[in-house]
Amino acid sequence: MSALVLSRSSSRRLTVMVSSCAAALLAACSSTGSGVQTGSIGASDAVGGGGANGSSTSGQASTTSEVPITAWPLTGVSLSDGNAARRAVVVAKIDNAPAARPQTGVNQADSCIEEKVEGITRLMCLFHSGDADPVGPIRSARSSDVDLMGPLNRPVLLWSGGNPGVTSEVEGSAALGFLIEAGEPTNKDRYYRDNRRQMPHNLYTSTAAMRDVFAPSPVVPPHPIFAFRAADAPLPIAAEDGPGITIDFGRNVKVDYVWDPERLGWNRFQVDESHPRGRSAVVDSDGMQVAPANVVILIVPYGASDADSRSPKAITQGEGDAIVLTGGKLVYGHWKRPVSFSPWELTDKAGNVIGLTPGRTWIALPEAGGPSPVVLDPEAAGRLQSERK
Repeated sequence: MSALVLSRSSSRRLTVMVSSCAAALLAACSSTGSGVQTGSIGASDAVGGGGANGSSTSGQASTTSEVPITAWPLTGVSLSDGNAARRAVVVAKIDNAPAARPQTGVNQADSCIEEKVEGITRLMCLFHSGDADPVGPIRSARSSDVDLMGPLNRPVLLWSGGNPGVTSEVEGSAALGFLIEAGEPTNKDRYYRDNRRQMPHNLYTSTAAMRDVFAPSPVVPPHPIFAFRAADAPLPIAAEDGPGITIDFGRNVKVDYVWDPERLGWNRFQVDESHPRGRSAVVDSDGMQVAPANVVILIVPYGASDADSRSPKAITQGEGDAIVLTGGKLVYGHWKRPVSFSPWELTDKAGNVIGLTPGRTWIALPEAGGPSPVVLDPEAAGRLQSERK
């Protein structure tokens, strides 16, 4: 392995990650509530152990204190054969600029995280129970991303590169065994450009093909990042009526989620400079509107990235306010995440764990101190629903 040159801030950051690893792993496998049991961490499930070129050769699932896997960890959907979950998560950094829409493959992701970048937002989509071929457009990573991947147990990262500081952070994390770097700059033959679209919004690859190359099964599955309730369990007691919500990310980027009782999901709409009201429905390239079963809004502080002071960095360790959209209802609550390997603990105002509906989840990271999410009134929600795709 070639030597890595880390910035002083990156080295300090990675040292902290290593020193907290043992405690964080214990936190990641502890119960987050009375949801579906999705797995456990055995004594041999330590970070690292990757083979040459990042392939996982010693990441076999431990039989020590093994708990049967009865549901997909990232969706809570029941699973008859737990061995199916013993495969790596593929994380795809997906462009969300106006020119990148419609994206390809986002409806196949178990979860997508929306974070602020320079003037717009970007998606980090997690593929575990399903795959997308193709997936994209693939774009660059940010300093926020390494911490967000903490609970995923060495995911394969698909990205188009980054500035030297971010590249140093990603490569350093890969060298320490926290993730598998599978970016386009070092794997150009595994990505391709679609000439029907304008650069840089036209880079694609395949999640299944990249997993097969960089992390062939079986491997230790990821840890759940949220608690899920059983499919037949009632909604959280703190659930309130609310047909939808608007999230203002700033710079004229507004995202709406509206409950669709037919789809049993939250239809996503996004207003930006190329998609005004009336044309804001967010669809995958197959024409199907994005409508996840859950939307988790985590109000987080942002700082300046160590890699680029112009780039915002989401601070996702700590605690803050949360709003959960699940089962056609809204739950106001609190999020807590002690370290980067921990799942998010979601609780209502009374301290009860909020269990999500089994299914796909989109996660929004608006900035603390910015515009607060606004609950839609029935009339506004109805107008948006008339635009559903």
